[in-house]
Amino acid sequence: MTLLSTFLYYTCFASTILFYGIGVNQIIDLNLFQTKTITYMIKVVISILLSTVFSWLLTSMILIPLHIVELFPVVCFFIYICVTTFMEALTRITTNKSTAEFIFSYLIVLLSVMESTSLLNTLVIAGSCLAALVLLCPFIYSFRARANDDNISKEKFYSRYLLFIAILIFIISVWDVIWLNPGVIK
Repeated sequence: MTLLSTFLYYTCFASTILFYGIGVNQIIDLNLFQTKTITYMIKVVISILLSTVFSWLLTSMILIPLHIVELFPVVCFFIYICVTTFMEALTRITTNKSTAEFIFSYLIVLLSVMESTSLLNTLVIAGSCLAALVLLCPFIYSFRARANDDNISKEKFYSRYLLFIAILIFIISVWDVIWLNPGVIK
């Protein structure tokens, strides 16, 4: 039950995209049905999962016993760079396409290692961050389709996009204080 609550927390209630802001700028340009995006997503998922596992193992087995946990972002950085460079080289050799990406995946690795208590919990947090991205895609697609109907400037488009994200955050946050929540009525 704890893993399910962790998954739901990082996917819906404290969505990493909406509340932490990880990937807000990239999700508007994401098109899941292109082959470039499919190879990109496969590379990102594998890079995140491998980096998360290696980072958590090094943090728990080396940094914690030596009492130098403050260095875990640097360790996560070097591990992520090694894994993503290997995955990028594999992707370029096999598909001749560049899938370079850094900040989205690295922040998910940092978040999942920082807020986890076990290796399984780390993987659940990383998976829920990716699930939050997938769950938000239909909302972003509908926004993009409606916004493309109007001939508006980029400045107006992105201001409407941020307003749309703020409304989504408000809708998700209201659930905690809504009167249907049984913890409110005592």
